[in-house]
Amino acid sequence: MAKIWEGPVYLEPVEHVYIHRDTGIKYTSVTKVLSSVEPHFDSESIAEAIVNQSDDNKQERYIGMNKAQILDYWQMLNDNANEYGTYVHETIEEYLLNDKWFFPDNDLQKKVIEGYNSLNVDEGMNLWPERIMFSSDYQLAGTSDLIIDIDDVFFDVGDWKTNREFNFFNQFGYKTLLKPFEHLQDCQYSIYTLQLSTYALMYEMEFPHRKCRQIWIGYWDKETETMSKIPVMYLKSEAKKLLEHHKFQTQLMHG
Repeated sequence: MAKIWEGPVYLEPVEHVYIHRDTGIKYTSVTKVLSSVEPHFDSESIAEAIVNQSDDNKQERYIGMNKAQILDYWQMLNDNANEYGTYVHETIEEYLLNDKWFFPDNDLQKKVIEGYNSLNVDEGMNLWPERIMFSSDYQLAGTSDLIIDIDDVFFDVGDWKTNREFNFFNQFGYKTLLKPFEHLQDCQYSIYTLQLSTYALMYEMEFPHRKCRQIWIGYWDKETETMSKIPVMYLKSEAKKLLEHHKFQTQLMHG
């Protein structure tokens, strides 16, 4: 059965900041910490390079665009992708919280629900959609799309991804994440693995008797409008390293 989680940390919707209810302390988001170990994407320089390309070598969609137009175009694509992803997330959340007693408003919702059901998810004894994970020791928080209490000990971590491409390696050569994760390629799979492993670790820290059984991603393909399950390794050591990296960087900033 799906349940709404209510705990000591909540997400303030306007500033999109995690805050502890009792102490008022603002927690850093896991996604922000992850961005600190990703190589910087210099959109300004790349857009300028595209402008300076000859039309023969330029992608057709960029022909006639100046730098500002290219940057605006990328922002529009990003905004549309975020809106689409939010819609998919909310559809699954509503479906589960209503005990699957749900009537789709349109064809996309219908296909998303069919996609979820095609995964044959082991729903265990409790489902927690959009469950906030947190660590008071590290003042870090994030929202897991789905935590499943399989039984009194084991749990699974599920996550929905809707991005246009899903890369398991860096397609521009062997480029890695920044220290201390230079042993991992700079690609979506590495970042998602770190993200979900961190959620699993924080759940184990919150409930020391619990153990992560498995982690998976439900990848929604926009083109085929189907969902597939992608297994993810539990990189517990790397997740612990991410927490320590965040703690060290915080201490540096505050002297």
